[in-house]
Amino acid sequence: MLARALRSRVARWLVVSKCSHHNYVMSEVMAQIERDCDKICKVPRIPPQKVTVIGAGSDVGRIASLFLKQQKVIKLLSLYDEEPDNNVLGVATDLAHIDTSTAVEAFQGRAFMCHALDDSDVVLICGGHHVTPAECCTPDRELFFQNMQHVRTAAIACAQFCPQAVVAVQTPPVDCNFALCVDTLKLACAYNKCRVLGVNAINSMRANQLFCALTESDPATTITPVVGGTGRCTRVPVFSAAKESANLSLCNFPQSQMDCLTRLVCEADDIICRVKCNNEQGHLSIGFSTARFVISIMKGLFESPTFIDSALVEQDDPAQCYNMRICATPVTVGRGGIVEYAVPKLNETETMLLEDAKCDLEDMTNLGSCYALGNEYSLHPCKICPCCNYPPCRVCKPCA
Repeated sequence: MLARALRSRVARWLVVSKCSHHNYVMSEVMAQIERDCDKICKVPRIPPQKVTVIGAGSDVGRIASLFLKQQKVIKLLSLYDEEPDNNVLGVATDLAHIDTSTAVEAFQGRAFMCHALDDSDVVLICGGHHVTPAECCTPDRELFFQNMQHVRTAAIACAQFCPQAVVAVQTPPVDCNFALCVDTLKLACAYNKCRVLGVNAINSMRANQLFCALTESDPATTITPVVGGTGRCTRVPVFSAAKESANLSLCNFPQSQMDCLTRLVCEADDIICRVKCNNEQGHLSIGFSTARFVISIMKGLFESPTFIDSALVEQDDPAQCYNMRICATPVTVGRGGIVEYAVPKLNETETMLLEDAKCDLEDMTNLGSCYALGNEYSLHPCKICPCCNYPPCRVCKPCA
């Protein structure tokens, strides 16, 4: 009986322990130690080769996603759209039926944006509100007011959930939205000028197609750069620097024909709108060129340095780029982003066009920066590109 009583006392003593201790596993001290260890001994990030398309339910986003799904360099394609009417989940389900190695995921609504952007390597910002206005001649400034919140939200999310990603801005007008994205990332201390690019692929592709059609050269081996900006008043195709593998150039063509080609590139958006009964823009060509732009970035990051015909970027040395801090030029993308800026030489006519475009480009970039920084915007003091009705181009033939 005595032994039984002792055992019961021992059991009661073991159940109700009087020892006090501090749980360091769940304490703030242990959490701070882990944070310090992460700063000193960072775990190497393994890139998942993931591309996120913001605005994937838009017309351009759908077409770009279709081409991105076919690329082996992309292992995961994440589609995001906050507009229920765009039905991005249905787009992803449709793309998932394509038998390629690229996996597809989709997220609908702003609450899931963090999941779409998590650990992305490249983020494409496209789509937006009213990208297909009732009248295609909507001024870029008005279009920016409709799309600026879409781009700003995407830029803030990129800074928070994937600061290491390369950001490609395609939402029009790119001149304004690129500056908006740059200054938004700067405010979040997540800006790297080698990792933010404005998509100017459609303009260089159109210029290259015109050059190849005129010279009967192969577009796959031909480069036609576009400098300046991306808008109808800021883009300057450099046909004098266009060349093909056989070193064929337009030096033997009259200047009047070069002027006509330049106008065709600058007015291409309006021409397509008129042909499409003023209802929409050239979504097929824009989507294809945008996808090719993103693919070039991915190949540069994970394969070998890749040349891009034209991208709106912050120049490494403005003095080498006609004293322009933000300008579209050919670039080479490597593992760390932009590794080389290729500024083409301009002839006299192209130099004059670029000088005229500087005012409009500075005004557009200033508009985007003012919205990002909360500054008061004022119209640029120099002239702004007028809306002129040019006479039709005269039909010319190459010199014999």
